[in-house]
Amino acid sequence: MTKNMILFLFGKDRPGIVDQVTSLLFDQGANIEESRMSALGGYFSIMALFSCEAIKLPAIATGLAALKETGFETTLQEAQDPSKEPRPEAGLPLKMEVQGLDHPGIVQSLVSRLHQRNTNIHSLDTHITHAPLSGAPLFNLLLEVIVPADIPIADLKGEMTEIAREMNLDLIFTK
Repeated sequence: MTKNMILFLFGKDRPGIVDQVTSLLFDQGANIEESRMSALGGYFSIMALFSCEAIKLPAIATGLAALKETGFETTLQEAQDPSKEPRPEAGLPLKMEVQGLDHPGIVQSLVSRLHQRNTNIHSLDTHITHAPLSGAPLFNLLLEVIVPADIPIADLKGEMTEIAREMNLDLIFTK
């Protein structure tokens, strides 16, 4: 019987983490369906949805326990079969890119408005780059949401544009 699992891993960054984890999964016949992996502040995190035969889970857990001994925190969580997930909520997908001088409150202001409009966030990624000439920190945000069918998308775009204007941010709606 096939199981769908979510793996959470967190620990001090070093070369070879992704190779070690993906090799463990591959060696047990697991298939990585979706993942997010990122270095953040000297640490590395993995969030991955994978499928495997249930009989292989003890060996995967044993391999993950070995990672715990080297300072990593790991968790396995059973997940729904992605092919049997309920139909996505009715609504329109909307993608946004935001960039501006880094300062507190950017994410909170944007997601708070989305929450007020009952908009579901599917993906949110942020990172800092530096301006070419001045070297000033630039905040970058990529956001994917589903706008409920009863919310006029033009209204939400206008609200997001107004927040960006007030915070001196560049905002682009993408496909």
